[in-house]
Amino acid sequence: MMFINVNAMVRNSVLSAVFVFLYLFCNAQAFKDVAFYSDAFQTKRWYRIYLPKNYVQDTDKRYPVIYYFHGYGGRYKWDEYSVEDDAFYPENGRQSPPYIMEWSDYVHQHDVIIVTWDGYEPNNHAGKNFRDSLTYGRARPYDYDVAHETKSHHWGWDYRKYFRDLVKDVDSHFRTIPDRQYRAITGLSMGGQTAYYIAGQSKDLVSSVSAFDPADNIAMMGPKGRQVALPVLEMFRSLKGLNIRLTMTDGDWLKYNDWKMNRKFQTAFAEKFSFHMADYPNHWAADIPEQLDFHMKHFELAAPTPLEWNHISPFPSFTVFDYEVAVESSQPPIVLMEKLASEVLKIRSKTFIPDGPIIIDDKVAITSPEDYNAQDIIEVIDYNISSEKISTKRQVVSGKGRLRLDLDGGGHILGLNNRGADKKAKLQLVNNHDQTYFYFEEGVQNNFDLKLLNLGLKTAKDVVIQASSKDENIEFTKKEVSVKTLKSKGIVDLNNVFEFSLRSYVDTTYMSSIDFTILMKGEEIGQHKIFFHPTPRSPYVSESDVLILDGRTVEEVPIYIQGPNEIRYKTITGGRGNGNGVLEAGEEALIYIKLPQGMGPNDVNTYHRSQLLNVRDYPYLGIKSLDYAEKLSQAGATSVATVISLGKNISKDQVVDLWFKVESLYNDKADPTSNATIYAQKDDYRKVKLSVEK
Repeated sequence: MMFINVNAMVRNSVLSAVFVFLYLFCNAQAFKDVAFYSDAFQTKRWYRIYLPKNYVQDTDKRYPVIYYFHGYGGRYKWDEYSVEDDAFYPENGRQSPPYIMEWSDYVHQHDVIIVTWDGYEPNNHAGKNFRDSLTYGRARPYDYDVAHETKSHHWGWDYRKYFRDLVKDVDSHFRTIPDRQYRAITGLSMGGQTAYYIAGQSKDLVSSVSAFDPADNIAMMGPKGRQVALPVLEMFRSLKGLNIRLTMTDGDWLKYNDWKMNRKFQTAFAEKFSFHMADYPNHWAADIPEQLDFHMKHFELAAPTPLEWNHISPFPSFTVFDYEVAVESSQPPIVLMEKLASEVLKIRSKTFIPDGPIIIDDKVAITSPEDYNAQDIIEVIDYNISSEKISTKRQVVSGKGRLRLDLDGGGHILGLNNRGADKKAKLQLVNNHDQTYFYFEEGVQNNFDLKLLNLGLKTAKDVVIQASSKDENIEFTKKEVSVKTLKSKGIVDLNNVFEFSLRSYVDTTYMSSIDFTILMKGEEIGQHKIFFHPTPRSPYVSESDVLILDGRTVEEVPIYIQGPNEIRYKTITGGRGNGNGVLEAGEEALIYIKLPQGMGPNDVNTYHRSQLLNVRDYPYLGIKSLDYAEKLSQAGATSVATVISLGKNISKDQVVDLWFKVESLYNDKADPTSNATIYAQKDDYRKVKLSVEK
């Protein structure tokens, strides 16, 4: 029988309430809660602002601003995570409600303003919660998924525009320094993921971004009815040109996801990225002062508009750094742009990332900033990524100095040449299919299908391309090639030139890059980066250990559940076709593969969803879509599988040699650094000789 000391519970509750009241009373001037009208949401919203110690006295002084984004379940006044544990237990490093002490102490000691924004979703339906006199909806914050599908629910908050409303209000009513160099974003968990997203969409407003233990939910972003998945591990594509930091606690139950993010960000832009491992036994914003110091340091450094930057948008129409872009397509697009503000521009729309198919039927309109003189004649040399053909056209700049480009589908790399003042060679490397990620198997000889383009008006002479990698396990047979001349609009095929092999395999979360440097007459004029994951030698599995879901439902399938570390027999379904379990022309299939031993001790002889790696080896195979399944119910990392499509252009029945990545999971409850359950992940690699039928 359990005895409960009610008097002690009441006494502790009263003491806690008195403690919070005294703290807030003594620090009444440390912050203000502000209401403002958001044009983006067409409603009143709130934020909390923490002002520096001498803000009232120093009436002429202006300050930089750091914006904080709360996690799942949080609000601008508080954060839900372990409120009781972290508010009232000194051994956890806090003597006050979460963040009130941290933010107040920091602005008391530093000349900076901190703003905590509100990312909640108001639901206009029954089932509301109330906390601190604030209505809180049950949907995830930040418009992360299609949570509001009926007319009685809101659907489609655009937090990109809301952030602009917030910045405008803060700059209008407080003495900020209204310049991107002096604005930063940080956030925890789902707010950390959103910090990376919003910063990437707002490079003209902020110069640095950081996150504490960012979540890996698959966020559904985009306009109403046409939302697309935007994984946090792909958000690095928008962050080029910013200073970036990741703080990961060693006890974070998502630390395997964070570790993958660390490696990916380090590979993408090591010179702009900082990583910090915090000694804290749970999922939390730890070592807050050090994170804020990172932003303070970069406030002191020059942060002009980047000379070259990238962008990714789940919205088909957007404006960034005064570029106006509009895409029309039959499918909801993810728009990827690279090298903006340079003399070469790359743009394509994809159905999903990473490495989804390029949309062929889209129409793209791009209007540049006022960077040109009126009536300048720009010769556009256009390489179509899908057709692999080069064409040219001349475009006259408008009277406002803006260049308008109208493009058909298939993706484009454009050389923008001002005929009056810009006659030079412009060299670009391109890899076939616009592939971003490669998988290299241990001990296997590899090469690339590359092309060298000249998108400038002048012949290139004495060109050298050098391949290198920071990974010591990459061994090149040949790592340099020379091109004597390459005329304007010329293409050189470099297929199978750069041969190399992987000496040894590291681990499943490892990632590195092969970097190509382009030199002309000894001077570096460009670079091209390819990401790769090393893999172990992949054994073949029997076709009898493969389940093909082609519109088929299979019952009593052994599936490992990582929470309780047990096998459950489940009914699985997926794909589209006649449901006979054979991949046939015109069908789509989700593939399950049996592993004799997964990562969990009890994960024995179970079936796992799979991701096809070598789809480009067969012209009649494609990946129709990605199939996402969140591993955990809250802020969990996400499992990704591919939906394979077999085109009708297959000539006859064939046996294909397919290579799959198969993920297995486990709750590592024995992690000595954590009070939380750590969700661990491993990737297994398997090959299958699979029969496909016409």
